[in-house]
Amino acid sequence: MQDLIIIKQLPQIESHLKEWSTEIDKKVENAKGLICTDENVKTIKQVRADLNKEFKEVEQQRKRVKEEVLAPYMQFEEIYKQYISDKYQSADNDLKEKIDSVEKELKAKKEQEIKEYFDEYKVANDIDFITFEQAKLNVTLTASMKSLKEQVKSFIDKIVDDLKLIETQEHKAEILVEYKQSLNISNAITTVTNRFKAIEEEKKKQEELVAELSKSVIMTKEEKTEILQAPSKENQEEILTLRFTVKATKTKLKQLKEFLINGGYEYE
Repeated sequence: MQDLIIIKQLPQIESHLKEWSTEIDKKVENAKGLICTDENVKTIKQVRADLNKEFKEVEQQRKRVKEEVLAPYMQFEEIYKQYISDKYQSADNDLKEKIDSVEKELKAKKEQEIKEYFDEYKVANDIDFITFEQAKLNVTLTASMKSLKEQVKSFIDKIVDDLKLIETQEHKAEILVEYKQSLNISNAITTVTNRFKAIEEEKKKQEELVAELSKSVIMTKEEKTEILQAPSKENQEEILTLRFTVKATKTKLKQLKEFLINGGYEYE
């Protein structure tokens, strides 16, 4: 098979691909027009294998051309890197380190200054449970001190307002403990309120249970007293009903029955 791609002079490439494309079209059209049956399946397989073989040969030529075209460029790039780009990169890295060092120092000074303001303002408002990190300030070189201090003031002022609100609540001590953990006033109040509500409901259930038990005990005592202390009259006794269960042998139960009958007792 003739070479379809010929390197004459880099980066000039002579190609016969267009010419070969016409022949490929014919082969592809012919292959697609074939009808595969039991009788000619082997022939179809051979046509497919031939087309794949030709394509692999062309691919090998393409890869070879790519390597030959890139080889001089890779040599050039190595020389360019050695004599040009590495030197620029070295200067850029050196300057970047110097700039980063200075900017890091400037940022640290700014952060320290705003932190001192934070500490002073929280002490002035008699707050001792918050930290500078909780303010979540984005201290950058471009951020002005004025805007950063305004953010600090806004953060602490909100806490002052939250503490005033907590003072008006019924369970203020518990709410304050909850608030210090999250600095979320709404969540703190809701959590504590629900907690005490649940406790009160449980107490109520326990009290109702105790009351029911006490009532049951009292009623039992009253029933016993009523039975034991039967009211008497001079000539006539009040008829009372006593219900109980007797456990005994069959013989004794018969004897008890006879006793009741002989004694004039009414029973069911």
